[in-house]
Amino acid sequence: MKEIMLPYVLIIWLLVKLGVIKWTLKNAVISVGFGAFLAFLLFTAHRFWSPADLTDSTTVKAPHAVLSPLFGQQVKEIYVTHNQKVSKGDLLYTLESEDTDEELKSLRSSLVAAEHRIVSIQEQIAIDKKNHQRLVNLDEFSSEQDRDELYTRIQKGTADLMAARSDVDGIHAKINQKEWLNDRNQVRAPFDGVVGVINIAEGSRTGNLHLFDTERKFVEMRVSDQTYRHIKEGQFAEFFVNSHPGEIFRGRVHSITTNTGEAQISPRGATQHVRQHVGNNMGSHGRTIVIEFNEPEGYDIPLGATGSGWVSATKPSQALGFMDIIGGATVRLKALKAYLSAL
Repeated sequence: MKEIMLPYVLIIWLLVKLGVIKWTLKNAVISVGFGAFLAFLLFTAHRFWSPADLTDSTTVKAPHAVLSPLFGQQVKEIYVTHNQKVSKGDLLYTLESEDTDEELKSLRSSLVAAEHRIVSIQEQIAIDKKNHQRLVNLDEFSSEQDRDELYTRIQKGTADLMAARSDVDGIHAKINQKEWLNDRNQVRAPFDGVVGVINIAEGSRTGNLHLFDTERKFVEMRVSDQTYRHIKEGQFAEFFVNSHPGEIFRGRVHSITTNTGEAQISPRGATQHVRQHVGNNMGSHGRTIVIEFNEPEGYDIPLGATGSGWVSATKPSQALGFMDIIGGATVRLKALKAYLSAL
C-alpha cells in the first residue's frame, strides 16, 4: 500500500528541486502531514470500496475427491504416480478381492446347474402332459386314478419350475452383487484431474489418494470484516500468484464465506472456557471470498499457489470509481515485487 504514495513523493521532490517550494521546516511539516493524511484517506477508502488482500494469502484451490481403500481391504496394485494427470475412468489402483473371484466361479457353476434343472423339469412336464392327453383320449380304457396322478405330477412340476426359476433369479442377483463388489475393488478416476502425492503403497490397509479437479480451479481471498457488506456476487476481481510474477488474472466474486471456523462450538455441548474464546478470537480474522476464473489458454496455474487480489466493491457514488485504480495498482505492484521472492 505504501507504494501508492510514490507519485506524491516524486511530485514534492520535483517541486523542491525546481524551486517552486522552498524546503523549510514549515513546508516540510505541511508536505509530510498532507501526505500522511492523503495516505490515511486513500487507505481507508480503499479498504472499504476496492479491498485488496494485504496479507498475500490469496490461494488457488480446487475441489478434490478423497479415494480411500475400504477398511479391512488391502491395496493390491497402484497404477499412477505422484502428480500424474488422469482422465475420467482411468484405473488408479486395485484392492484385494477377498475370495470374490472364487465365489463368482461357485455361483456361476450353481447357475449352470439350476438352468439344467429348469430344462429337465420342462422336459418332464412336456412328457407328463403328453401322457395325460393320451389317457384322456383313451377315456374308457384308462383309469381316472392314473389321469389324476399325472395331473398332480404336472402341477408339481410347474411348481418346481417356478421354484427353479426363482433360484436362478437369486443366483443372478448374487452374481451381480459380487461383480459390483469386484468393481469397487477397482478404484477409477471420477473426473479429469491430477493426482496428488501418492502416500499409499502396495499392501496398505489404510491411507488415501487425492484427486484434484483441475477443471474447476478457484481462488480464495481474505477480506476484512469491514468490507463484508460492500462485496456482492459477480463483482469484478483481479489477482496474481507468485508462480506467475508480473501477470494479472481476472475473475468474478462467486460467493462470500458467511461463517468461519471461529464460529464453531463444541458438539459435546460443554461450556466453552473464556480463555479459549478469547484466545481463538483475539486476532483480526476477517473472512474469505471465493473468486471464480477461467484459466487462460496455455497456462497451468499450480494449486496452492499464493499471492494477492482485489475486488471492485460496491461504492456509495459512481464518482468514487477511481478508487479501483488503487486496488488494481496495489495488486500490480505486488505482482512486480513477486520477482524478488525468488531471491
